[in-house]
Amino acid sequence: MDNNDVLKQLQANKGALLQLMNSPDGRRLVQLISQQAGSGSLKKAAGAAARGDTADISRIIQNLVSTPEGAQVVERINQSMEK
Repeated sequence: MDNNDVLKQLQANKGALLQLMNSPDGRRLVQLISQQAGSGSLKKAAGAAARGDTADISRIIQNLVSTPEGAQVVERINQSMEK
């Protein structure tokens, strides 16, 4: 499952999204993205993703996974989504 698959799954399943956002990895993901992209960019990308346009959030996540910690957090989230 790649990052776009995870985004689509979260978009389709609001309960999974809420569960993710309340998890330690979800909170850390938001912190890392906010540090990297800024909260304004994150809000804009999240709004676009909610409307079905995942290009901005995908770009932010690609930048995030290029860092060691970001890659680890995203991998743990991917693994939890596959369960």
